Amino acid sequence: MKAYKWFMVFCIALILQCCTSDYTENLGGGYFFRNEGGDLKDILSKEPKGGEVPSTVIAFDYDKNFIIAKQRPKLPQDILYEKNYNYELGADTTYFWLIIKKNRLVLGPLKEKEFREVRERYEIPESLKFK
Repeated sequence: MKAYKWFMVFCIALILQCCTSDYTENLGGGYFFRNEGGDLKDILSKEPKGGEVPSTVIAFDYDKNFIIAKQRPKLPQDILYEKNYNYELGADTTYFWLIIKKNRLVLGPLKEKEFREVRERYEIPESLKFK
């Protein structure tokens, strides 16, 4: 009976671990959000040269035309990404990103002021808010 209880505790722990990691969300236009647990949360494209937002994405929103994202970079950057990004203010700073889906244009990492300017230039709807 004691072995059965330990087996049940192990099974419940395993189920809870599986439920909290390895999550993806389709963002449309060939992009998806990937959460592999810990600080590996990024936005990737299914298309080659589609661009990306590297780890660690802390908030995002999207519609049929755009994706906006907030990121606190994981440094040093993993080698799995297409580019090596320049984070001039370091890992403790929040950076912003904009993806224009139809053009496969990824703008970032941006400082908050730059993001506001880009958001205005590309007429990003106010309904897109960080969650």
